[in-house]
Formats: sequence, structure tokens, C-alpha cells
Amino acid sequence: MDYNHQTFTNPLRRGADPYIVKQDGKYYTIFNKKGGFTVTESRFLTRFEKEETVWTPPENAWNSYNLWAPEIHPINGKWYIYYAASVHNGTPFYAQRTGVLEADNPFGPYTDKGVLYTGDDPERQKDNCWAIDMTVLPYKGKNYAVWSGWETLHDHHDVDQYLYIAELINPWTLGKRILLSKPELEWEKGDHILLQEGPQILQHKEDVFIIYSTRGSWSEHYKLGQLRLKSPDSDPLNPASWIKSEKPVFQGTPTVHGVGHASTTTSPDDKEYWIYYHSKLSLDGGWDNRHVYLQKFTFGKDGNPVFGEPKGGGVMTRPSGENTHN
Repeated sequence: MDYNHQTFTNPLRRGADPYIVKQDGKYYTIFNKKGGFTVTESRFLTRFEKEETVWTPPENAWNSYNLWAPEIHPINGKWYIYYAASVHNGTPFYAQRTGVLEADNPFGPYTDKGVLYTGDDPERQKDNCWAIDMTVLPYKGKNYAVWSGWETLHDHHDVDQYLYIAELINPWTLGKRILLSKPELEWEKGDHILLQEGPQILQHKEDVFIIYSTRGSWSEHYKLGQLRLKSPDSDPLNPASWIKSEKPVFQGTPTVHGVGHASTTTSPDDKEYWIYYHSKLSLDGGWDNRHVYLQKFTFGKDGNPVFGEPKGGGVMTRPSGENTHN
């Protein structure tokens, strides 16, 4: 890519479940690499300026294997990585739990704050339940965790996944979980299990959205749906406060397959909105052939995000304000 010009080329890199956060004029991303988590920092959306492995899992621990979908969040002056992991290597994926790491800066060193309790009994912490894809919703002075989980424990992984929400008492302690959303509409169904996962927070003016993924992440049918908080006065812990989109808000085309698990951010000058998503390069390959893309989006008159159709690979105009950095 020639950064003397006004364009960049999708896809940006191999990988899946891309997460990006903007803090103090810089972008931070995180992903799995070489058996651990790598964090990047940059003034650019379209390339990394700094990249470091910040954490590798311990041996013979609950979080030694199956590291999934890490996210990095600045909270109250510190940095936290939320991720899913398992005591078992590979399939079946029935032991996934959510953990959190803490550091004073995004590149660490990180302290392991342990496994989060994501079951129904936070007082006794009995029967901790399967949980992946945790993200953080900051709202009116409080923080909430939103994640994909199971209703009950199982010894296999062909289990329906629902979205849950709980208040974060502190960054490593949850209040009682509340079932937020299930796959109930026809466009959310069609695989051997029903699932909602990959929740991401999008805030625009006074509107709050949870953009989530549905259908099988291994399939061409992976797509995004949306929950929208009814009003600024609504209680985010009340499922009735959220309105589900009647149709997908971002889905594949005949040439772009399995669009999902996307995060969002703004351009360097804050004049544009961008979605950071993954899709499959081909219809086969399961989880192995996913790549990461950037695409600009807008908001409609009704306040909802308008993502349009995924353009997939190719040359695109760089985000507004990025070319000032060269």
C-alpha cells in the first residue's frame, strides 16, 4: 500500500472478530497471534504503527487454550482485556469462560484478574456458565457487560447462544446476569443451533445500539442484527428497553460471505463513521479463511446506522483526516 496516495486496500489482514477502540487520538486493536494477544497502536485506521504481544496464557490453567475474541477497553484510567478461553484444547468447546486482564497502559504488563462469574448465582458463584465475546457498555456513569452465553451448562458445544447483560460492579466483577435477547426472527435461524454473539456497542448522539452477530460464524450466512435502546431514560438492564431490528443491518452478498463480528469507530477527524468487520474469502474453509475489512457507514434520518452492502476487497478512499498524517 502506498501511503502517499489517498487510498487503502481491503482486506487489511487475515483474522476474525476485529475489535478497535479510539482513545486520545489513537486507535488500538487486539487479536490472537503466536498463542497470545497482540495489541496495536496507530494514528491510522488503515495500518499499524506499533504492534506488541502483551500476554500469553499460563500452562495448565482454566485459560490455557481456545483464546477467542479479545477486546481491549480503557476504564477509569486503566486498560482491560476481556476474552474467552478454556481449560481444554480444541473441541468440544464446552468449557469456554470469560476472563479479564488489567494494566496501566495498553501494552502492559497485564495482571490476570481471573475468570468472571457469568452464571445465575453471583453470590455463591455456583455453576459458572459458558460465556464468550464480552464487551463493555458505558452508560450514564455505570459500566455494563454484554456477552454471548448459555442458559445452562452442557458437556458439548451444540448449544443455543443468547445475549446477556449485567452491571459491572468493577471491571472484573459482574452483578446478576439478565437474558437480553434470543434469536427469534426467521433471519436469525437456519443452523443446527440458534445463536446471537459478538455484541458490540455503537453510541451516536443520544442513541445506544448493540450490534450483534447471528447465524453460524462458520457459514456464509453470518450477519449482523441490531438492538436499539428505546430512549435515553431507558434502563439497559431491562430487556423491554431494547428494540430489535426487523431485518439484518449488515449481511453478505453473492461475492462477500459470512459478514460478522464487527466493531465501529470514527475517522481521525471524527467526521466519518467506519465499521471494522470480517468476512470469509470463500464459501469453504470454516473459520480458517476469514479476513478483516474497513468500510464507511452513515446514519439515517430515523437515527439508525446505515451500513449498506459490504464491498469486500478492493481499493477504497482513506478515512477522512487520515492523510494529514501521511
